[in-house]
Amino acid sequence: MTKKIVTRFAPSPTGYLHIGGVRTALFNFVFSRKNNGTFLVRIEDTDKERSEEQYITAIIDGLGWVGLNPDHEPIKQSDRFNIYKDEAFRLVEEGKAYKDDGAIRLKVNKEGSTLVKDLVYGDIEFLNKELDDLVILRSDNSPTYHFCNVIDDNFQQVTHIIRGEDHLPNTPKQIQIVNALNYDGFKYVHLPLVLGEDKKRLSKRHAATDLMSYKEEGYLPEAVLNMLAKLGWSNTEKDIFTIDDLIKIFDVNDIQRSGAVFDKERLNFINQNHMAMKNDDELIDLLETFNKQNGFELSDHHDPKRLVRLCIGSGNNFSEISNFIRPFVVDFEEYNKADFDKHLIGSENVLNYFKKSIQSITDWNEATFEEIINSAMKDLDLPMPKIGLPLRVALVGRAKSPPLNSTIYLIDKNKTVERLDKALKTISEH
Repeated sequence: MTKKIVTRFAPSPTGYLHIGGVRTALFNFVFSRKNNGTFLVRIEDTDKERSEEQYITAIIDGLGWVGLNPDHEPIKQSDRFNIYKDEAFRLVEEGKAYKDDGAIRLKVNKEGSTLVKDLVYGDIEFLNKELDDLVILRSDNSPTYHFCNVIDDNFQQVTHIIRGEDHLPNTPKQIQIVNALNYDGFKYVHLPLVLGEDKKRLSKRHAATDLMSYKEEGYLPEAVLNMLAKLGWSNTEKDIFTIDDLIKIFDVNDIQRSGAVFDKERLNFINQNHMAMKNDDELIDLLETFNKQNGFELSDHHDPKRLVRLCIGSGNNFSEISNFIRPFVVDFEEYNKADFDKHLIGSENVLNYFKKSIQSITDWNEATFEEIINSAMKDLDLPMPKIGLPLRVALVGRAKSPPLNSTIYLIDKNKTVERLDKALKTISEH
């Protein structure tokens, strides 16, 4: 009878959830779901000095944010020390381990070799003579990583161990423990490492590696997962997908062997695509936190849905988009200096023309402003950039904004006149 597939993600709570760890959790989750299996989380908190409760909370919260929730409550290794101790002494009684200066060591079979059958890297043979007898229980009765890992994987009925390739050299050691304990073996899937753009292992020097920093910047969890899935796994069907899409198309045979580079620009592209798929109400809700941090609310705007839809492509994440939207809702403090000097100086004729035209408008809509813009190009004998760029700087403080007719529409009549007056005054004082 075929065993039900069980995978696990086993982070150490010695820091916040690393983006590389999330990729490992994702592949465990997707593989289990693809095969109607079970996904588990285990907290490996045997490092008493560095493990902290706040990190456990952050790990669970982070997995929850991206939707990688385990099927059962996580277990903690710190609650299972007596089990590891009992198993270690059992091996001593069976003559498979021995006491060494207060510690317990496993007698490693030094003959022949240990074969690791990996679903990504294939069969890899390790010479047993290169292995030392393994410490499985330290002199303070604390278990070692390899020992408690094997015991817990057996206890949780794990079938497939999916983890980073940096753990590959550990595998023959763990197989020796499996054999000594008379456990059934596991299947192994080692993932290529996540690298920075310098092709070195991703670390803090490569900017944000903590998962929740991407939440704080305003990235969508589905975009983060989409990006991570593409790191070391290749499927040509599509580049933009949801977790449900991924489960349908995932195949462990598509996992690559070479290291995968984490590219922030690629994440930005993927996030922009996922944001574009949201409806207006969803976007408004998602922006709310960032807007409040910026001192405004979209409910203060006369057409928030139109505003958001026109501005959604102006940033890589919700934090950037909120900053972009802000001058359409509340007054901006200062002009972009480069844009002011380049586009606003000498534009008094344009500003005065639009001020006069706008003051006479009763029907505030984008079509009306399109007509005014066309008339201005004829009356002032100026190309569109000589009209549009000064007006953008005058109205939102910078040269970048949605189409000019939309930009004018998104700022109410009184505020538009006030900002044109402000720009004219600032030019005269410059």
